[in-house]
Amino acid sequence: MPHEPQHYPPAGGKTYKLGRIAIAFKACGADTNGAYTLCETVEPPGSGAGLHRHPTYDETFIICEGRFAFRLGDKDYEIGPGETLFVPRGTPHSFVCIGPENGRQLIISSPGGIFEAFIDDVVAAQVDSGDPTRPAPAVDFRAIATKYGMEFLS
Repeated sequence: MPHEPQHYPPAGGKTYKLGRIAIAFKACGADTNGAYTLCETVEPPGSGAGLHRHPTYDETFIICEGRFAFRLGDKDYEIGPGETLFVPRGTPHSFVCIGPENGRQLIISSPGGIFEAFIDDVVAAQVDSGDPTRPAPAVDFRAIATKYGMEFLS
């Protein structure tokens, strides 16, 4: 059964805060019959993702604002607004917003469902119960990544 069309303003959609990065999911795998996930990220200078790979999905990065330094395999790229970078599944890659302003990008992952489930699990693992006597939970980021077929390399 087709889903109702959804319209989200900038930074609208199912939104998460992961450290200093804001992630808003515009279309999840359930919305696209598993074809893709589309999210928008807003990242301050110096934030990004360390070197990693995922053999289960491809990613396309579309830069809307700011500048980003990407490592893709053994090549380095610096890209800005209007530029796109495709990362085939299994390819080691990393990126960082190089500022000086916040960066904003759209990320398409295909097939859909994997990336948003990973982010949901990571954020859920960081939730504090509200008990001030309990220390903040230690999140085993790499173990969660492994659950989704991702491997962080640095």
